[in-house]
Amino acid sequence: MTQLTSERVERLTKAASQRIKDIIVLENIHDPHNAAAALRNCDAFGIQEVHVIFETEKQFDAHKLGKLTSASANKWLTVKTWSTTAECMRHLKEREYTIISTAIDEKAVSFDDMKLPENPCAFVFGNEGFGISETAKKLSDIITYIPMYGFVDSLNLSVTVGVVAHIVRKMRGKRGSTSFSEEEVKTLFGIWEKRDIQKKLRV
Repeated sequence: MTQLTSERVERLTKAASQRIKDIIVLENIHDPHNAAAALRNCDAFGIQEVHVIFETEKQFDAHKLGKLTSASANKWLTVKTWSTTAECMRHLKEREYTIISTAIDEKAVSFDDMKLPENPCAFVFGNEGFGISETAKKLSDIITYIPMYGFVDSLNLSVTVGVVAHIVRKMRGKRGSTSFSEEEVKTLFGIWEKRDIQKKLRV
């Protein structure tokens, strides 16, 4: 039976043990390359689960996004697709996630001043042009924005995801309240191990 090297097992185990339960939600993203870059940020900062909503934009397969943009990060992530924002939000609330949407809005609080809830959070990012939908705003528990100190009032989608993911990762710490349990680490490792072995068998 094909087996992985001890070095590969160690790398997969380390990555799985550093995953956190916080989720990134991409709502009505127009450009697949922007989504791919966002997925790369998620992997880099240990966010395992990404939800992609296609209510107003043409659907694309997040698992088949370009390798140059995502550096194949998407294959390591758990990506779920939804046809409506309401359906996705209902699912997250049933799992007791705090929904935090990013938007330039009069009700929004600065990300610098926001106290991150201890329970897992789902961070929602909207369309490159018009941002999050009214449904997302209505169903969010918190609306936040990243403060700007120059002349521009917003950042590129993938950059925004990267900034938020990095700060959340730092706030959670090495073994924070949303870290994967030993059982979840074992399950994720098993998925990755199987994928690696299948890839070796195809060579």
